[in-house]
Amino acid sequence: MFIESSPHDKYMGVLSLSSFPKNVLDFQESQVFFQQIIFVDYQLMLIIQHEFSGKIFARSSPSRTPEITMEKISDLITYAQSVDANYSSANKSSYEKLYFVVVLAHLYHLSSDSEGCQETLRSIKFNVKEFDSQNQADFIAYVTARYHALRGGSSSDSYSSWIDYLVNLKQYGSKSMVAANDWNDVIFKNMLVLLSSNGSSPLRFRDLLSQIFSDNACSLVAMANFAMRPENEKYILKEFRVDYISFLAELLTNKIKQAVEFPNASSDDKLDLEFVESLYESLNDISSHRPVITYFLKPSLSKKFLINMTEKTYQSQIVLLNLVRTLIDANEFDEAMGAFKTYATYVEKDAQQNNGQTPNILEVIDVYATCLYDFNPLRSIIPDSNSESKKFKYNTLESVVDDLNLFAKSLIAYLQKFTSIAELSYDAELGTFADNPLSFLFHRYNTNFLPSDKSKIVRILSKAWFSLGQFYHYLTIYGSADAGILQANISRVVLYYKNCLIINSTGSPLYLFNYAWALAQTQALNPAVRLCKFILKRYPESFKTWNLLVLVSSALEQEASSQESTAKNFDRSTILDSLVDEEKSKGEQDKDKATHVATTQLEKFIEDALNIAGLYMVKNRQNGVALTFQAKYEILQLKMTELAVWEANQGVEYILESVVEIFALYRELFQESIEDSGFNRTFSGISRAEGRWSHRPSVMDPADVSVMASKDKPKDKTLAKQRILRLSQVAQESSGKLHRTPSKVLRAPKTAAAVASKQDEELILQEIWLWTASIYLKLGLLEEAEQCIVEAETVQKPNVKTFTYLGLLTSKSRKFLSLQEYERSLEVFHTLQERYNKKAYGTTLLGMCKLFITDDQIDNSLFISSKDRDAGLIRLKNYLEQYSLCWPYGANSPELWYYLSTIYEKFDDKVLYKKALWKCVELETTRPVRSYAVCDDFY
Repeated sequence: MFIESSPHDKYMGVLSLSSFPKNVLDFQESQVFFQQIIFVDYQLMLIIQHEFSGKIFARSSPSRTPEITMEKISDLITYAQSVDANYSSANKSSYEKLYFVVVLAHLYHLSSDSEGCQETLRSIKFNVKEFDSQNQADFIAYVTARYHALRGGSSSDSYSSWIDYLVNLKQYGSKSMVAANDWNDVIFKNMLVLLSSNGSSPLRFRDLLSQIFSDNACSLVAMANFAMRPENEKYILKEFRVDYISFLAELLTNKIKQAVEFPNASSDDKLDLEFVESLYESLNDISSHRPVITYFLKPSLSKKFLINMTEKTYQSQIVLLNLVRTLIDANEFDEAMGAFKTYATYVEKDAQQNNGQTPNILEVIDVYATCLYDFNPLRSIIPDSNSESKKFKYNTLESVVDDLNLFAKSLIAYLQKFTSIAELSYDAELGTFADNPLSFLFHRYNTNFLPSDKSKIVRILSKAWFSLGQFYHYLTIYGSADAGILQANISRVVLYYKNCLIINSTGSPLYLFNYAWALAQTQALNPAVRLCKFILKRYPESFKTWNLLVLVSSALEQEASSQESTAKNFDRSTILDSLVDEEKSKGEQDKDKATHVATTQLEKFIEDALNIAGLYMVKNRQNGVALTFQAKYEILQLKMTELAVWEANQGVEYILESVVEIFALYRELFQESIEDSGFNRTFSGISRAEGRWSHRPSVMDPADVSVMASKDKPKDKTLAKQRILRLSQVAQESSGKLHRTPSKVLRAPKTAAAVASKQDEELILQEIWLWTASIYLKLGLLEEAEQCIVEAETVQKPNVKTFTYLGLLTSKSRKFLSLQEYERSLEVFHTLQERYNKKAYGTTLLGMCKLFITDDQIDNSLFISSKDRDAGLIRLKNYLEQYSLCWPYGANSPELWYYLSTIYEKFDDKVLYKKALWKCVELETTRPVRSYAVCDDFY
């Protein structure tokens, strides 16, 4: 149990987290020596942040550093010396003396005064081994690392100074030691520079093994893993990685073989735990992408080692939390869930023994965030719904969501605790900017918190808030029982995404995009546009952001055109002012008007986006880098949005001849042929007429209308087939359907990942065919639309999407077949494979509404009586009301609210009728040219 005996223990904890007290500026007038040092250190770090790009080990250069900056440093040195002179040495504690010496030496180092730095550091000797609290231990580790980094940096014998430190380094990577880790990284980096002659003689792993510190396993693995980081690539040879991987495997295998009795609660297992922490923390810092980590340490070996360590340590949290991550890497989610619950229990008991304080709370936050993110059904269960291999094999969706609800509440509590410890601020603490969605762009919430957006502590905190936002996003789609709960969950999504960006406003396009998406879905259109621009200035190759910007801008245009009082004065250039080139000469404008239909700013804007996409594709091709599947999908969706913009401006007929461009782009993006998947491809929308029509006994038998159906049957489909053939020929090089591989040709076996990728490509091509069918349906070209559906069923086996489109095709002419297809879809949506496909479910549901409400006629009705019709409408109402609790797919659908209002009007419910109708008007007023759902990832 740690006892807080120091009056400055709280400040030590804050400083160890690489932060400063919130009222640090008030310390200038303080009579307390320690607070005065903190103020000087804060001013020093501000100079480094503003004048030296945040590089804590930077040094000024009289020839390059501005004179005003040199004066600031000189004045701060003088001020620090005067502060020290005001207090007698007898009244200063050992840690105050050490902290002051380190800060003053750092000022000399920054001013390139090596002699002054060395003289200052030699003025104190320390050998602190016992601490009154964990905060004090972390603080001493921090100033010690800073001391040795400065000592080596200002010495002519840097190598000896840093070697001595590494020989005695006992712990690296603990998340409560943020500042210490930063300075340890400085030492590691400078050692790599020294040993490799600044990259001119790249290292082999044996070069590290030959160093004196290699006997210290903690230093060796931490140094080796640091060398693996992408930014340090030039300091090592390629074989460094191979040799290190072999060494690490052998090292862990030998540790597994070591026979150690299971310890009791009083046993000292500190050395083992320090090694585990140093290994895994430095390993995890190599990359944020887990596949990179598993390349260096296989999950199977890691699991074996950590399970062995549980037998050699007593209730170790550090072992258990790394076991959780390893099990997640191995896709053993049930075991990971069990291990995490045990870990959470250890943390709670530990807090009880420490008067409610949670040691290493940042580590706890990181583990909770990791589990909440990876266990989220959006990533764990739903993507596996059509796969034989499941991440969760024994836990049900319901049990996982129940557990995640508890985890989310605990994570929020830990974040609130950490906010207090690190003296951070969000909207909840300030309140001033809560009503401004983009306040984090122009107001710095935490001027006392100086780590960069790429720092580890910022990554952990932002990931935690983002994980919370993602979980409540899942609940908005699948887990909101009523409108009140749904609205509360939506508010949480927006709040947690914003908190994420308050901490990390520029470091992740993923976080920025998701918040922009949430703003768009909550009708905060102007902030969404501004944020999209902000993202694209920093991440111009974020194609889903380009797509979202175009869609939100089109929604603003729609809103403006819907308001008669402002439509004439509306200037679309105000939306796109910072991203669209408006320097075109008047002569060029006149020429464009004379040679082409007036092009809107929105069309020019998306053209710029596609040009960037084209350059991106060429650059990757030249560099031999394959585009990710998601990038290909995003570029394809961007092109489809361009056609939607043309359709909105020029009409659907205008884009008919441009449909072929979509197929051409698909071929360019997915060049490798998709081989036959082996299932029967003889499906046809027409052949289904022989099957049973409906499960509803009240529906008229199709035999009674066979004559009527035969009249609607097309006699000659030659023209339609010719139109579709051209599109098929464009896509055939990538789909491979028109050039069958002979069955006798031997094929190399494909991996499961390759097969899944090909299936995804087929599904995208199927999606394109159905999108093409929707265009023909708008034009009333039913034969062409039907042929597109047949092509879609040839690319991939018939599914709920093709069933629904056949229903839309036959909604007027063959309504009984249409009903059959919708009912077939609804049946499939109740299976485990399709129950999560809310976007496709909405299309089916709205198609059925169209069939029942819009297309049904009294003289040729689907229903045998008015009671039968009322029963059908009530069934629809229940479906629609349930789907309206799915945000954003149902809740933001104007068609859904229109059909609901029609049904409410039918049943004379004036209150709900008015509410639904106004909701429809509100959504229709800001309808984009395409649904925002097209910006979703493909899965």
